[in-house]
Amino acid sequence: MNLVIRFTATLLIFVGFASSGLCQNVDSEDAEALTYRLYTQQKWDSLLMTGEKAIAKGYDYFYMRARVGTAAFELQKYSRAITHLTKANEFNDGDEFVLRLLYFSYFYGGRTDEARLFLGTLPAEVAINIHPSSNKPIFYIETGPAFSDHIHQFENKRQGGNGLYSETYLNKNSFYFLAGSLIPIRDRISINTAFSTLNFNKIQRIDNIYGDSIQGDYQVRQFEGYLSPSFLIGKRLKFSPSFRLSNVSYNNPALSWDTSYNDIAFGGEVSYLAPYWTLSAGFWSLEVEKMNYKQAAASLLLRPFGNLNFYTFTTLSFKSAGVSKNVIIHQMLGGRMHNKLWGEAFYTSGDFTGTGELNLQVFYNAYDKIKERYGVRFIYVVSDNLKFTLRGQVYSREGTELFYDQAVKSDYYPFGYQTLSITGGVSWNLQ
Repeated sequence: MNLVIRFTATLLIFVGFASSGLCQNVDSEDAEALTYRLYTQQKWDSLLMTGEKAIAKGYDYFYMRARVGTAAFELQKYSRAITHLTKANEFNDGDEFVLRLLYFSYFYGGRTDEARLFLGTLPAEVAINIHPSSNKPIFYIETGPAFSDHIHQFENKRQGGNGLYSETYLNKNSFYFLAGSLIPIRDRISINTAFSTLNFNKIQRIDNIYGDSIQGDYQVRQFEGYLSPSFLIGKRLKFSPSFRLSNVSYNNPALSWDTSYNDIAFGGEVSYLAPYWTLSAGFWSLEVEKMNYKQAAASLLLRPFGNLNFYTFTTLSFKSAGVSKNVIIHQMLGGRMHNKLWGEAFYTSGDFTGTGELNLQVFYNAYDKIKERYGVRFIYVVSDNLKFTLRGQVYSREGTELFYDQAVKSDYYPFGYQTLSITGGVSWNLQ
């Protein structure tokens, strides 16, 4: 046993001396030759580690920063790549290889506003060579159906007993279409504009003890317009006012005329853009069926690794309508699943009826309460200019039944149901 212990101790001492000697050799080797060799051999992990140690010891010049920045870029450590490539650009302003990597480090790292701002600082001919589509609009389309078990849940959960009168409005299915564009105006100004239509198939159900039951199918049509300019202020701040107008129309089978009204929402948010995170705060005023809502929200987009291989988006919203107040929490986790495929999973808790989402890009102005939502989204990036999306969402909603009992006392009785929404989309940057 003692022999084994002495042998193990001797081996550890030998390995320690060998490691010490190896580190000494690496430290004393010419940093330029070593990093150049690692660069030509494309040993990015070793190059990033060795190069950053060399920089810390004072070997700080253009080629060193360019190599280390390239290594970080190839390893998809985009925030670290930006640090080194920015320094390389300071040493040798105008090197197009460095400028190209620096732009795409912003772009692939999810910092698209900073990418556009950086590109705007370059000569026009250089910017066009780096990304020919950077100053052209991005168009996007999203469409798909939604299916509901509202009728089934009503039949199972409606009020029992001998009632005099029952009335409810039930959702069958719906269809959604959105088309929009993100238009760059100048380096610091862009406009997001969109138009959408929603068609809801519904049933009005009336049961009367003194007559036959009445059931009428009808449609609710909704046309929406959205406008949100964005202004970059300095290097870190972005201000984005927003406005949304929704025209709702339907032909109620119980009435002899059509009904039409407008829902309006406006406000805006301010965002602080940091390398690993973006913090946003906003306030909006919303009018839904002539009822006024106020909404304030704070959001945090976090990229802990400096790229989009893993990211989170958290929103805390506060809604008030008269004396009614409630809090809404939204959490999303996303990241790269395989090669060009990204995935996101999200969950929302709280009554977010009468609120907006993503600076009013989505407007929840339906009558029934939305109490909970969960879903997933898949993003397939074909190229820098083209991507496809597929989203599935399940909404937990609350319907109501107006019910008169034998004593002619009435009340609204809630019951739960779910809606499944499936939408596919595409966005492309004109070339």
